[in-house]
Amino acid sequence: MSLVSMNRPGFGSQGQPIRVRANAYELEITKNPQTKFYHYNIEIKDSKGREIPIALKKRVFNSIYNNYANINDGVGPTFDGDRAIFSHLELKELEGKVSCKSYKLPERDEEYSYIIEPVEKPVWSLFDLLPLISGPDHPSFKARSEDSRSSCLANSQRALQGLNVALRYLLAANCPSNSRAFFPEGAPGHELPGGVYLRSGFITRIRSGPPIPGPGPPKNLFLAMDTTCATFLDARPTNNPMNSLADLCCRILRIHPEQANHRLGSLSDLDRHKISRVLKRVKIDIRRGNEDKGITKAFGSLTANNSMDEMFDLDGTMISIQDFFQQNWSNRLRFPHLPNVVMLGGKTKTIYPMEICSVRPGQKYLLKLDGDQQSQALMFQTKKPSERFRDIQEARERLMNAQHKRLLESYGLKISSSQLSFTARVLQAPSVHYGSGSIQVRNGQWNLMSAGRTHQVKVPIPLSSWAVVLCLQSKIPEPAVNSFIEALINKLQSIGIETPQILPPINRLNGPNAVDIKEVLFNSGRAAFDRYKSKPQLLLCITEERSNLYSIIKSEGDNLSDKGVTTQCMAAKHIKTIKDQYLSNLALKINLKIGGLNHVVPSLSQLAAKEPTMFIGADLTHNNLGSKMKPSIAALVGSMDPSLLKYSATVAAQPLLEPSDENGRPRSQEPIQSFRQMVFTLLERWSNLNKGVGYPRKIIIFRDGVSDGEFSQVLQNEFRATKMAIEKLCGDPKLCKVTFIVCVKNHRIRFEPHPDDADRSGNSQPGTIVDKVIGDPFLYDFFLQSQSGLKGTSRPTRYVVLKDETNHTVDDLQNIVNSICSGFQRATRSVGLAPPAYYADLVATRAKKWVMSDEDGSTVFTTDSGTQTSAERQNEFEYFKSRINEMNEKVKLISHQMWWS
Repeated sequence: MSLVSMNRPGFGSQGQPIRVRANAYELEITKNPQTKFYHYNIEIKDSKGREIPIALKKRVFNSIYNNYANINDGVGPTFDGDRAIFSHLELKELEGKVSCKSYKLPERDEEYSYIIEPVEKPVWSLFDLLPLISGPDHPSFKARSEDSRSSCLANSQRALQGLNVALRYLLAANCPSNSRAFFPEGAPGHELPGGVYLRSGFITRIRSGPPIPGPGPPKNLFLAMDTTCATFLDARPTNNPMNSLADLCCRILRIHPEQANHRLGSLSDLDRHKISRVLKRVKIDIRRGNEDKGITKAFGSLTANNSMDEMFDLDGTMISIQDFFQQNWSNRLRFPHLPNVVMLGGKTKTIYPMEICSVRPGQKYLLKLDGDQQSQALMFQTKKPSERFRDIQEARERLMNAQHKRLLESYGLKISSSQLSFTARVLQAPSVHYGSGSIQVRNGQWNLMSAGRTHQVKVPIPLSSWAVVLCLQSKIPEPAVNSFIEALINKLQSIGIETPQILPPINRLNGPNAVDIKEVLFNSGRAAFDRYKSKPQLLLCITEERSNLYSIIKSEGDNLSDKGVTTQCMAAKHIKTIKDQYLSNLALKINLKIGGLNHVVPSLSQLAAKEPTMFIGADLTHNNLGSKMKPSIAALVGSMDPSLLKYSATVAAQPLLEPSDENGRPRSQEPIQSFRQMVFTLLERWSNLNKGVGYPRKIIIFRDGVSDGEFSQVLQNEFRATKMAIEKLCGDPKLCKVTFIVCVKNHRIRFEPHPDDADRSGNSQPGTIVDKVIGDPFLYDFFLQSQSGLKGTSRPTRYVVLKDETNHTVDDLQNIVNSICSGFQRATRSVGLAPPAYYADLVATRAKKWVMSDEDGSTVFTTDSGTQTSAERQNEFEYFKSRINEMNEKVKLISHQMWWS
């Protein structure tokens, strides 16, 4: 029998009422709900009968839209960008031909044919939305059979899809876009280092909220709209006489324009690799001479030789690239000292001088941003709630113009001119308890110093053997390091952690490779043993800020975990200016990693005192970047003590889902396949640490990383797997009740409080909770902003309760979630995501470092998964599985410590 997500049992009532706005607009239905609309699929082919790329489909469909708009009422059918089209009128002409400019050189009008076919059930209406808007308790829905309910909801989702496509079509038709967001021309942008341009855009989505009782048309349909950003290659026009490709290469290498001529002519192997890594498969426009209409190719790599030295065989005679273009295209190269570009495609190797190549604008940058890029991108995107909401309102007024309004009217929709305003609640903050007393959480934070004294941690672990490792290119004077270490020791002792009187040994890294790091970590551990005559517990690694050595240090450090060693990294800048708050945070992390517990939340301890309880956090990290797809990594953490705040972790690899046909691509799969075994591993550890109790009577699972469309399959698989693990441990799955909660971060809903109710950052106060107006009519969900605002607009987490066998009251469950967010052990502030899910994400990210680096610290398995065979993907998965199993064994010795934190 299939499991069904539970319905909302009611609404919360506790907390102080406040007024907030959401980045959403009420939608009014203006047409007769029985008005018919139509759903079709479209197939577009070029003049040779071939399928065309999605990016080109969008351009071709614009012509199709205009054709239909001209013969109808000024409004044409709308397109989802792939196959589906929706129309407010029944289409009479279902095939035809249109012309539009080609998307590559040479530019010319090209003819495309299209065929439109009605889907199996093409007719829909706004009436189909009624079940989705009315909710599960509406009499007309409750009276239906289960099959009829499913059919109703499927029709509702199709109607919602049609409205979303209609709403979004004109907004995204003439600018870069993807399936979720669009990036209007003229929107603000920001140049990032490394040839990246950050471009502003917007995300829109029609949603339905919990039903609102009362006469008249429904008032729980709304448009959510939020700001977003995407990274593009920075191929904007420049004054560089060498062209946009040369200019982009300079940006990638972070070369000053004045040095471009010299530096590009003498690139190292590493420089060429950096450029090729960014530009692989990027579309390049090539004009070989003054009269050439041009061609478009895909970038492959750069040659080591310049155009004067690169030779090839032409009809039995060796000729240079420079001479070939002079003789065949009357093109005397101005910069023959530059490298050439090797293009992809074709049976023969094709090479072109860099100076005749330019980068086609508007192409996405697909690599992960580095630390410096991330920092600058964050600064650009960080806006206070008042600024963010203002930008959204201005975009709503500017982009949703008369043409867009007319299109929406044809679908019977009218968008409110003002954002939704309603009542939220602020839950009472919990207190936290340290070894020397309690502290009341205020504004989402607290201080270890109160009433003139420093609070000691709840469970301090003596730091009896440790070492310091300097992983720096620059030299730091040893007296400065010693001063910092002495200050850290004083801080550790002040919060109750015993340390030796002798300063730890200090070792320096002699090289940047994994082998060098492995050696210095091992030698540092040995030096600690020699000095203290006991096994080392901790290696404090001092690095440059955002060091690229971090991943290697963590991976190699974890290889020493079978000897009881953990690593803690810190940036060298903190040595120059010693701050007490930083020392406190560092000391808390150290105590946590060596097995201690910093504080408890009494309300959670009381929960566990009523009946033995376990919190579990789960996350599945997918290794997808551009065209490269790798096996996923699953991580589970489980609380191991009555405080519900000390966790143990387990990790597993998960294979890609193989395509159903030879030409298909593999894809990630969301339910964690090893969930049963992973939960059982955590239950066994819990049982061993809680002698005499046997097993928890209640488990609350916080599952991270699940999208709305995956709720059902995750519930079916992972909830059942949990019950099976319980049965395996104690013989009867009913002996332990399970609550399964999904934590959703990427929902795009934000709140702006009335100024009188805002904190210093302009955000809502910590503990702000919303379960009315914004939410799902069929699910038990609520939005909780548990953290205090720092910079920008705070993001609430959406908690979706899929199953609750314990039958908590709504207020009790909301308070549990709010309280646990003050139990995050690394800091003295509440966090915005339930710590079990937060920790699971940290573990999965850490485990990724185990499998994604080779001996030199570079990425392994660089072949695109789309070009791999099934056998090759299986071999790759076996490597992931073997490596993770090996590391699971290594960390067993410190499994009672939060080594990942």
